[in-house]
Amino acid sequence: DKDEIRAKTYTSAAFNISRLENELNTLTKPDILALRGIGRLLAANIEEIISTGTLAELSELMEQTPQGLFDIFKVKGLGVKKIKTLWKTLGIDNVNELRIACENGTIAAEKGFGEKTQVSILESLDYIKAQQGKLRIDGAEILANEILKHLKTAYLDSDIIGQVPRFLETVDLLQFYVVKEGFGGIKLNEEFFRQDLQNSSPIKWSGFFMEYLIPLEIFKISAKDKVKTSLIYGSHENHLKFANKEGISLLSHINENSFTTESDAYQKFGFPYILPELREGHGEFEWIESNSSDTLVTWESLKGTLHNHSTYSDGSHTLKQMADYAREIGLSYFGIADHSQTATYAKGLTPERVIQQHKEIDLLNSEYTDFKIVKGIESDILTNGDLDYEPEVLARFDYVVASVHAVLNMDIEKATDRLIKAIENPYTSILGHMTGRILLSRNGYPVHVNKIIDACAANKVSIELNSSPYRLDIDWRYLPLCLEKGIKIALNPDAHEMLGLLDMKYGVKVARKGFLTKNMTLNALPLPELLTYFKK
Repeated sequence: DKDEIRAKTYTSAAFNISRLENELNTLTKPDILALRGIGRLLAANIEEIISTGTLAELSELMEQTPQGLFDIFKVKGLGVKKIKTLWKTLGIDNVNELRIACENGTIAAEKGFGEKTQVSILESLDYIKAQQGKLRIDGAEILANEILKHLKTAYLDSDIIGQVPRFLETVDLLQFYVVKEGFGGIKLNEEFFRQDLQNSSPIKWSGFFMEYLIPLEIFKISAKDKVKTSLIYGSHENHLKFANKEGISLLSHINENSFTTESDAYQKFGFPYILPELREGHGEFEWIESNSSDTLVTWESLKGTLHNHSTYSDGSHTLKQMADYAREIGLSYFGIADHSQTATYAKGLTPERVIQQHKEIDLLNSEYTDFKIVKGIESDILTNGDLDYEPEVLARFDYVVASVHAVLNMDIEKATDRLIKAIENPYTSILGHMTGRILLSRNGYPVHVNKIIDACAANKVSIELNSSPYRLDIDWRYLPLCLEKGIKIALNPDAHEMLGLLDMKYGVKVARKGFLTKNMTLNALPLPELLTYFKK
């Protein structure tokens, strides 16, 4: 019990420290002691970390803790107490032993676990295993550019192809080309690149970069084949299978001809240029015949942002810091949507703190001349589908983002009914992260997406494409149906810090895959039109 209390103390202190504006090493000992939740013991620990770069007590604990135990923390549904039981009572300290214990029924028989928990653990282990060697698009993009820098030191004419330029939500293969004429394979610095000889050939280097598990493919090509290579490896197979009026597939067209640019290749195929992010075999050829890529949403077309958090709930920066940064990056309004009262884990706002926040917003707005903070809330959708405040509190907001954060294990009918009831609430403006998925961590909860889209259309509720690269939820594949039903899409970053506002760039790219236009993007509306939309 003492350890549990101490752990909570450390967690609370870490939370407070993470929200400091100044670096810890610039503070004096009295300054550190004055920090909220920091006593003499913690202050001494902080001083030790500042002076030595580590903490002896932590190092000792890490030495006593089996390395495999940290992997168990990734298993959905297992908290500290259950993991302690697994380790201390059952002697399980890695995921392989955990799987065996589930498969032979040991977990189900253990007090406090049961059959249902055992099944849930196995499902989570299967999911984690399936995600190994994959990256979310944000990490994949950064890593691909880092690898490209290394490639260019040996092969100046090289580039990224494949899944990253297509802007897939998750990436399981990084591909590149290098231009190298004549004989001989690709030679790379073995300090950074580990070759998989079995899967390599004279024209393809296969392997890995440093300690990363995601596989690489690097193709040796001639300069004349750059367009061909980019198009073939940068398109879904269904995009390449598409046949023109002459019955020739795009793949055949690319293989049998030569082109100076990608645009030239599409033009000779009988179509306008199709952007890399659209090459999914998802109706893009039909779309491009009657639409223009210029109508698609862009970063520049965004006027504001509508789902963001501050230190009022679980954000890292103050309301003013978040708003000022939004203004700095060229937006004309900032919508604050901190967590509602039921989300106690995220310091959700009580009605009294809502009033306090609104007073600060009014004060800040009186100081802005070309910018405005808009009053929103991210209201939890309760188990029964109700929103998290009484109507008189909800009426105080300019808009309400309604989201599910708890009880994610309902069956599909109950989960769908829960969302539809929230959508039908007259105060709901935007449905937040529809399925609750966390990419590479958990699947979304099951819902009848078409029924929810119909409910949003009937109740004039916008749908969020949560632009955090951890979510990107609603799935872009449903956007054409949303647009067909006249539903505006909100590209919200769900930002918990200032730089998080920039995550809208991921939302933009992914939304373009689903043909989201500027005029159907909620936060591309100028502020007066947005406020009128919310009132309606």
